[in-house]
Amino acid sequence: MKRLLIPLIISFQCSSALAKDLYSCRLSDPWLEKQKSTATLNIHDLDRADLVISSSSESITCPMTVESAQDNSLGKISEVTFKMLPESCTPPEKAFNKNLRSRISLHISTQPGTAPAAKVAWRYRAGYSDCKEIQNSLKEHGIGNRVNPPNTKNKTKTGVN
Repeated sequence: MKRLLIPLIISFQCSSALAKDLYSCRLSDPWLEKQKSTATLNIHDLDRADLVISSSSESITCPMTVESAQDNSLGKISEVTFKMLPESCTPPEKAFNKNLRSRISLHISTQPGTAPAAKVAWRYRAGYSDCKEIQNSLKEHGIGNRVNPPNTKNKTKTGVN
């Protein structure tokens, strides 16, 4: 697991007064379509995030804390893991809360030359759902930079002839 630099985190927390979300994406999930709802995952800073599920008549907000952020740019995927108590969703009387995972995983593709892509594991007994990127400022903070692999074509070969 690659580490995030502590000075980067401290400098970001100091600049959090800008109120600009780090990352935001809209979930594409068959369960949401069946419920005639939409869901948006918002990462506000490296501590706070939320999941907002909306329908034509209501909006449900589930606050989350960021448990870990892992930059695997050379490995093609960056991962952010969130800790959530489904019972903390508002309004609390929503019955689907029991279906939400307590740990939500967001995988962001960092592969060069491809369109931005993300997948979220957010419900029990369900795999990853696609998440269409709306905003991505994670790259400005060193997470998910699309790094091209080192060029090995120009290296000279040495050896005995």
